[in-house]
Parts: sequence; structure tokens; C-alpha cells
Amino acid sequence: MLVQSGDTSILIDAGVGVRNLSAMIAKRGVVNGKLDAVLLTHEHTDHSIGAGPIARRTQAPIVGNRATLAAYASRDELGFASVELATGGEIAIGSFSIRSFPISHDAAEPVGFILQSGRTRIAYCTDTGIRTPAMDEALRGASLAIVEANHDLDWLLRGPYTREMKERVASATGHLSNNDCADMIANRLEEGGPFCVWLAHLSRVNNSVSLARRSVKERILKQTSVPFHIEIALRDQPSVSWQAGARSVQLSLLSV
Repeated sequence: MLVQSGDTSILIDAGVGVRNLSAMIAKRGVVNGKLDAVLLTHEHTDHSIGAGPIARRTQAPIVGNRATLAAYASRDELGFASVELATGGEIAIGSFSIRSFPISHDAAEPVGFILQSGRTRIAYCTDTGIRTPAMDEALRGASLAIVEANHDLDWLLRGPYTREMKERVASATGHLSNNDCADMIANRLEEGGPFCVWLAHLSRVNNSVSLARRSVKERILKQTSVPFHIEIALRDQPSVSWQAGARSVQLSLLSV
């Protein structure tokens, strides 16, 4: 996820190879080392494979807690600039105030992030097995939330994964289901205020764009009448864009 405010550009996670990642952010004006930081939620490859390479190419530091930085460094043979941010800590980078918060996943010390610029607040939390009070608090007051809707539980249980993998995904340190995601969003909506959400980290096997959108919307509407707006953030290509004060724009799902 690329987040920009004024002259500041921050990347949240980097689960794409550096060649594709560089081209993607260049289309959004991030060229010639103009990236200010890479926030790393956890060390798993689908969130970090491009972190070191893009940090070295742009001279942007990787920001994460000590355990995450150490776990990632154990896989990256080359050095990279880093800034340690303790879980629950806060740091200022350019136009942003950034705070991390704990989530529940089978990684060294996984976190989500809150980014604030002026009155605009963005909450980012993927890869968590359960909804936590820290996540509820992160969504409070957010204009945009990027939230995991990884799987449909029925699809997961009836699908091709091994028993061990099904148990891992459905566990408290696995991934958030469509229903759990919907319940968390509905709770946030009841607190009032503008709200836009991107459903993220959809499983290729145990979910689909249409199923996630439909099931999350339907479950939210059973719990609240507060207006909301939902889009889908694809895992491997730019697919949705948002500006403060405006609704999201769903880009073509077939183009990069």
C-alpha cells in the first residue's frame, strides 16, 4: 500500500518483487529515491520480499519493531537502513504521524499501523487471526481502513487445503474471515463518522472478490444502517485508489 501526503510517500509492506514494485510506485510519482519509508507489518515473504531491495534502491529505511527487523534481516543477505519502532510506539515521518499496534498472527511480532496526516487517519491491519481491542481502537476515527477479509469459513473447511493448513488459517494466529471482518467494521460504523474500507489479503483459494464484497456487505447491513463504502484491494497489482474527502475509485481489475 502506497500512502502519500504532500511530499511524503510511505510504503506499507512490500510483498512484490522490486522490479514490479518500482514500476508501480513510479506511476504514482515515486521516483529517484523519493520514498520516505517502508513500514513492515511482519516478516512473512508475501509482505516483505521486496522490502530490502526497494529500501536499498530508494535509500528509504525499513520501519518495524526489533523482532520483525531481526526476522527479516535473517533472510536478506544484504544490509538495509532501518528504524526501530516498538509495538505501540509512535514516530513522525514527513507529513505523517505513525503508530503501530499489535495484531494476532504466527509471525515474530506482527503489527498494524495507523497513519495520520492532518485530520485524515488511515488504519491498516491484515494478517490477524482474531479481532482484538487494539484493532477496534485503530479503526476508531479512521477515514479509511484497510482490513483483512481473507477467507470464507465454509470455503476454507470444504476446500483443498490440508487439515493442518485449515487449522492454521482458522486459528487465533491465522487469518481473519469475511464474517469477522464484517463484524469489526459494523462495530466501527456504529460509532459514527465517515468511513471507507478496503477489503484486503483475500485468499486465492478460499475467497473471491465477489464473495468477499457480497458477504461482508450483507453481514454489515444486518447490524447497522450507517452508510459505508467498500472496495477490494487486490494482492498483486494496483486496484483501488482513495483521496481524503473522496470515495475510493476502483481501478480496472485487469490492468496494472
